[in-house]
Amino acid sequence: MPDLRSELQKLADLKFDDDGDTMTEPTASNLGVSETFFNIIRDNPGSTRAALVALALKAGIKESSSSSLVVQFVRRGIVKAQKNGSVSTYTAVGNSYTKGYIPKDKPKKAKPVAKATPKPTPVSDNAKLTTSVPQLLDTLSIVQARELYDALKKIFGA
Repeated sequence: MPDLRSELQKLADLKFDDDGDTMTEPTASNLGVSETFFNIIRDNPGSTRAALVALALKAGIKESSSSSLVVQFVRRGIVKAQKNGSVSTYTAVGNSYTKGYIPKDKPKKAKPVAKATPKPTPVSDNAKLTTSVPQLLDTLSIVQARELYDALKKIFGA
């Protein structure tokens, strides 16, 4: 286990880049594949997919990666596609690559109108039974049949 003195010596030997004299410019070699390809699209607006894939291949990006990145960028909203006849051209939306999705304006939906519920027609107390007893028993649920049985039992006794 290292002692405290050796750990403090390691901290004292560290140099921090607060001076600002060693700044590196972002290049294609230190950027990610997605960001590099986005920069290619941004620098060549209105290019077709084939032209963008060829430019990406020169920058060291695989053809399959750049072809799928075009579709991903359009879905994410950082690249717009415009149909020109049978060919699509692509243009970057912003000046710099952004990770994640750019929120799109969603069309506003109309508020649903409440449907009027029909009121049940009142049944008079003197309504006569127009179906036969076997038909009535076939249409009743078990719960309704039990309620009918209990009601008849009260009327006629058991």
